[in-house]
Amino acid sequence: MSTFDPFTASVDEIDSHIAAASTPELMDDMREIDARAGGGDLAGSASVFYHRAHARVMDDLNALARAGSTEDGTPFTRGGTSEPWQARSQTHDRALRTVDSLVRSGELPAYGAQRVEKLLNDGLPRDRALAARWAVAAGDPAYSSAFARLLADSQRGHMLWTPEEHAAFRRASGVHDELRALSTADSAGGYMIPLTLDPAIILTNDGSTNPLRAISRVVQTTTGSWKGVTSAGTTAEWKAEAVEVAEPALTVGQPDIPVHFGDVFSKYSFEVGMDAVDLLGQLRVVLADAAAQLQNTAYTTGTGTGQPKGLVTALAGTASEINTTGTEALVATDPYALQNALGPRFQGRAQWMAALPIINTFRQFETGSGALKFPELRSVPPQLLGRAMNENSNMDGTIVTTATANNYVLVYGDFSQFVIVDRIGSSVELIQNMLGANRRPTAERGVFLYFRTGSDVTNASAFRLLDVPTTA
Repeated sequence: MSTFDPFTASVDEIDSHIAAASTPELMDDMREIDARAGGGDLAGSASVFYHRAHARVMDDLNALARAGSTEDGTPFTRGGTSEPWQARSQTHDRALRTVDSLVRSGELPAYGAQRVEKLLNDGLPRDRALAARWAVAAGDPAYSSAFARLLADSQRGHMLWTPEEHAAFRRASGVHDELRALSTADSAGGYMIPLTLDPAIILTNDGSTNPLRAISRVVQTTTGSWKGVTSAGTTAEWKAEAVEVAEPALTVGQPDIPVHFGDVFSKYSFEVGMDAVDLLGQLRVVLADAAAQLQNTAYTTGTGTGQPKGLVTALAGTASEINTTGTEALVATDPYALQNALGPRFQGRAQWMAALPIINTFRQFETGSGALKFPELRSVPPQLLGRAMNENSNMDGTIVTTATANNYVLVYGDFSQFVIVDRIGSSVELIQNMLGANRRPTAERGVFLYFRTGSDVTNASAFRLLDVPTTA
């Protein structure tokens, strides 16, 4: 660093040096400062230089990523439209190989791989090309290790990057920038989370009592909403010779399901951060549990305002709602009434869903001779009237007879008509030092993960919802 000494330099000298230095030179300066400080906290002019140099380096890295290229040197634009077909095919193949490698190593479950592959093969060419670049960049083991070093120390972790990790970070930053450009909701900030931590890929119903992700239609998107096509259907006919064909009415709808912002904040000690590999594993568990609990509630009873619209919310008050034939209580005829009310078109794929206390209530119903009314509910897996029964703890599990209320206790229908939308490319913000109540460090860091997801019913006629209304 010749005559420039960051430990004694003035602010003007610091700014002048940073403006004149290249990115590699600044990274060398930062490594030397860290070595002289022995890994301890920085103070005075050294602290000022380090933080300003760090900001300049990160800006340079992100700028390089935004102006970067594909792995084979083919330039691309944000929408991916200038990338030729051959390059897209090569990227697609690399994406599939990346996914296969993660599954073989045990880092990505099979259901996660299926979601990625579906995203790579469905949709518009532009979306598939972006999804392929995302899978290659976010699934790169070098990016995972670079990300882990940032978790351990967001200010100095990049100084330990290998050339491979540096290149992987550049690619991931470029893809992250493309994903942010497609949505105004998260247009700046944060790092792209590795593929094996993305809630759009790793979340499932395993260990949960909410089955919606398992039995509903789950789609991934790279944009701020999912647009589908629905139709009540049309009619066919038998036509006589030389007779003009009929013109049946055909109404086509286009449901638009927005994805909403959800987040998980977690603290971890410096000691945990020292084991970067173990930290990533623990983070995966924390993220999956916290995000799953938040999402499961929303997918069932979410309002649709600032959060996904839940299945029960979408059906309540519509023609799909049916009241119990009992008096403020379940009766054995309710499942028959619900099943009989569903149209034949949806019966073939129909299933049941209820909370465990409601399922147990039906399990106890008996015939006049003392036999079980619904013995198949005690089988594994349970069934009701020849259709699968699914347990959802987020539905009403008790009937409140002391208040005027609606008690939505049982759903029957074709769950492919309930769509859950996950936006890929989740992000993370890293907080270097957490402070206690007295504003002193606690030797902990913070990680703020955020994701976007949505849900809604695309065809209410595909379901029937049982309500047990009560009066105070």
